[in-house]
Amino acid sequence: MFATLVVLILAVVALFVGFLLAMPIFHLSIGDMGAAMTNFSSPQGVVLMKYFQTVQAIGIFVIPPFIIAWVLSERPISYLHLDKITTFKSIILVMVLVYFANPMINWMAEFNSGLQLPDWLSGVQDWMKASEDQADQITKAFLHVDGLGGMFFNLFMIGLLPAIGEELLFRGIVQRILKDWTKNAHAAIWLSAALFSALHMQFFGFLPRMMLGALFGYLLEWSGSLWIPMVGHFVNNGSAVIISYLIEKGVVSSSVEKVGTSDGQGTYLAILSLIFVMVLLRSFYVQVRGAGELWTTTEEPNPPVD
Repeated sequence: MFATLVVLILAVVALFVGFLLAMPIFHLSIGDMGAAMTNFSSPQGVVLMKYFQTVQAIGIFVIPPFIIAWVLSERPISYLHLDKITTFKSIILVMVLVYFANPMINWMAEFNSGLQLPDWLSGVQDWMKASEDQADQITKAFLHVDGLGGMFFNLFMIGLLPAIGEELLFRGIVQRILKDWTKNAHAAIWLSAALFSALHMQFFGFLPRMMLGALFGYLLEWSGSLWIPMVGHFVNNGSAVIISYLIEKGVVSSSVEKVGTSDGQGTYLAILSLIFVMVLLRSFYVQVRGAGELWTTTEEPNPPVD
């Protein structure tokens, strides 16, 4: 309850401060800003949306976990699992893991997008579809950039900020609180992954996002270091930014985004992807249980999930 209250209060504060700063920066009234942010074809509107996306990411995801950890623990950095520095070997392993998971995630996204609710929930389905379409329009507007400067800002806004903020909140805080509450690491990982996916408000991508959240959750649970899921999160989001830029510039084919879907070898690649992910996860788990090679401090990791 306390953690939720902190997040809600800072969300309101971030929005208020964001509007106060935006008026002199963009020379717009609040009403004009609202109109501009509904026009996805307007460069000013897109810049404004990116501004508020950045402000909200910092105010909702990055700052609250540190306040919550500071109140709940005498050692907030340790509470957030930020006291173990990952090694180069662990970073490479997580990067490979995320890349091999991509076909499986794409297959799940395609499967999820085809799910239909019963007829009596058709109104809910229509609302979900409209919400998904709007989110898709915003994503496309964000990813459409003219040069490297825009791409690097997207790497910061879409790649780095969510990797830090969302992992701090959902894995660093929510997963820990749920684990203390349920006394079950598996339940905490999957519940926090479901919340992580649901709060994105993109219902036709719920399953793949939940799977990624669970993957990041297990990486934290087994390693005891939040830096490891942060790296995985950044690799996942950052790759999408770079690939989108390369596709728009004609450097690579758009088919690279369809690996694992019905247009990109579908189920076969998804199954191979799942096998490789399980092998890599097993390798990660064994290393954590062994010599502790995935961190550089002398502290012991969290007990692995049996």
